[in-house]
Amino acid sequence: MGKTATKVVGMLRRVPLFAELSEAELGAVAERVTRGEHQAGAIIFGEGDSCRELLIVEAGTVRLVKTAASGREQLISIERMGSTLAEAPVFDSGKYSVTASAMEPTVLLRLSAEEFRKICVRRPEVAMKVIKVLGHRVRHLDALVEQLSFSTVRGRLIAFLLRLAEEQGTRTAQGLEFRLDENNEELAARLGTVRELISRNLGRLYGERLIHMRGRLVTVPDAAALKKEASEGS
Repeated sequence: MGKTATKVVGMLRRVPLFAELSEAELGAVAERVTRGEHQAGAIIFGEGDSCRELLIVEAGTVRLVKTAASGREQLISIERMGSTLAEAPVFDSGKYSVTASAMEPTVLLRLSAEEFRKICVRRPEVAMKVIKVLGHRVRHLDALVEQLSFSTVRGRLIAFLLRLAEEQGTRTAQGLEFRLDENNEELAARLGTVRELISRNLGRLYGERLIHMRGRLVTVPDAAALKKEASEGS
């Protein structure tokens, strides 16, 4: 096995869908995949395009969005190394339901839909893992629909800031401090709104002293107070 094939096998071993395959089976899959590189901002596939392959993120970050007729985008998910894309249309030969773009230089492994279906027939445990992945995605979409249907923009924004504070925040004398890497347009896509409303609500939270901001550095001085606002703003 050459260096490239060995590298691909190592990558496949880290993908949950293929974790149960033997070394020989991984080697056989590796011989059938191709690698593609995408620059930051490149469209990997578009909503409505025909799906003919399973995609695996080897390196980089992929952004999945749904676009309305008005042009407004809703962020569905962000996928990183080891994630698979397009599990559902691989089985029904359908079309992509979202648009995928590279957020940074990204490398993808591509396995034809036919080859992947053959693997699932030979190894039912792989098919079961696909079902598990799809179940997770359905639950995520259910939660997203609930959030967009029953929460205000203010409530969704506060809930997102609280999650970042809890997951990434550093405790300082001023409160929980974290970096808000997404700009207001990206936040709007994530939270199902428009940039102007994100700017307005961030400004109000700052004016009410529920958050402090220096550039994209955010401090939550009182998480309990912000959580109370989240429940009142939903």
